[in-house]
Amino acid sequence: MINWNFLQELCSIPGVSGEEKGVRDRIFCELQPFEDVSLHITPLGCLAAKKKGKQRAAVSVLLCAPMDEPGFLVSRICDDGTVKLTPVGSISGQALCGRPVTVCTADGELPGVLGAKPVHLLTAEERGKPVPAGDLYLDIGALNKEEAGRAVCPGDRVVFASPWNLSADMAFGRSLASRAACAALTALLSRDLDFDLTAAFTAQGETGGGGLMTVVHDIQPDVVICVGGVKASLPDEEDGGCMLGKGPSVHFMDSRMIYDSRLFRGVLETARRLGIPCQERTAVNGNGSAGRAAAQTGARTLALGIPVRYPGVPVSMMAKQDLESTVRLLEAVCREIAGGSF
Repeated sequence: MINWNFLQELCSIPGVSGEEKGVRDRIFCELQPFEDVSLHITPLGCLAAKKKGKQRAAVSVLLCAPMDEPGFLVSRICDDGTVKLTPVGSISGQALCGRPVTVCTADGELPGVLGAKPVHLLTAEERGKPVPAGDLYLDIGALNKEEAGRAVCPGDRVVFASPWNLSADMAFGRSLASRAACAALTALLSRDLDFDLTAAFTAQGETGGGGLMTVVHDIQPDVVICVGGVKASLPDEEDGGCMLGKGPSVHFMDSRMIYDSRLFRGVLETARRLGIPCQERTAVNGNGSAGRAAAQTGARTLALGIPVRYPGVPVSMMAKQDLESTVRLLEAVCREIAGGSF
């Protein structure tokens, strides 16, 4: 059901907000062979895919997944050859010093390492605390400003250089929170569907959801379902909102709005009826991207989360069965909504 090699490719492609082209092109190539899928790239860089089903949908559904990932922007080159960075998106500063990164320049990719203020220069208050992501710098081995300036420029994106691994039950990799959602939508679009369906792979999700808002405004759907990774409970955490291995997480609200109650109940009931693993998210958080989408057109809205441990750090972790269950649930829910059941 899930093409894990495809997901590995997506996770390996740099795609900090505003530079999602590589990810978009790979998804485009994956969907292009399907004659019943029409593709359109928006001016902001989102990819809209319209799938022709066996019947016309009575209620139009739009599925959205972000393509971008958290990372850094090169902001300033210092006299000593180090490079100041600006964080993009939700990045945890825990244990990032010394991490390898990849700098995406106009001339190609360049290796580097994240650095921070030396221990002997830290104040008593700073010692023992994680280094804030905004205090990290990039070291590419340049000896002075001129040498560094020949290699990097302000605005270059920087991503973690992280490994990819699959075990029997888990996937480990960079940017799983967004790319797993993209893989789920791609898998769904490759199936024969009962009703027409539109999916959007959106840009700039880490910086306010601008791509998602423009796509919803352009397409004007009746229902919007936003799919993306959501923080899962850690082993010693009593209530982190959702758990690995229990299926996708259905949200009843986020930080900006309460979701459509009929959709919320309908998704849970569909999952129970079909025996698809699914869980209610017990924590109220999130950046409100789905809420902003609804505000654009008045569409009924819901968010469906794929549980991911350690989002915003170099390597995240996801249960393989949760992604498989997400695809199954999305197919069933879209069929019910498009047919007018809820």
